[in-house]
Amino acid sequence: MALGTVLPFWPALLFTYLEPISLLLGWNAAWNSPTTFVTGQLPTAPLTPVPAAALILSHATGNIFILLALLAVLCTAITRDARVAKYYLLFVAVGDLGHIYSSYKVMGPEVFWDFAAYNDMMWGNIGVSAFLHVNRLATVLGVFGGFGGQLR
Repeated sequence: MALGTVLPFWPALLFTYLEPISLLLGWNAAWNSPTTFVTGQLPTAPLTPVPAAALILSHATGNIFILLALLAVLCTAITRDARVAKYYLLFVAVGDLGHIYSSYKVMGPEVFWDFAAYNDMMWGNIGVSAFLHVNRLATVLGVFGGFGGQLR
């Protein structure tokens, strides 16, 4: 148990502290700069003006980021039940795959696999999601050490 969680040190640092901070930064971008948030999703020239529906989706995405940040803290720090942390990591790992696939589906393979053309937003959507996914699975598999508390 590390950093006040049932997780080993590296996953505790990543999922209890760094990821929620990152999600709050994402919320800030989606909420306070929705036009930039929307137009940064692809490396192409942005559509102007940005449709109102896209701006609404930016704000909705920001709200999801806040929810995920709170769930991360609840499931990795507030709870002391290792099962909750384990299943939270598994469920969010499924969400990582959905997040990556949704980018692929819209971008298409030519843009998705052209890593040199990625902007910061695309690296966050795809690269960071893949990094978190691998770390979530590694944590559940015990690569970084065991969970504190009982797993059933």
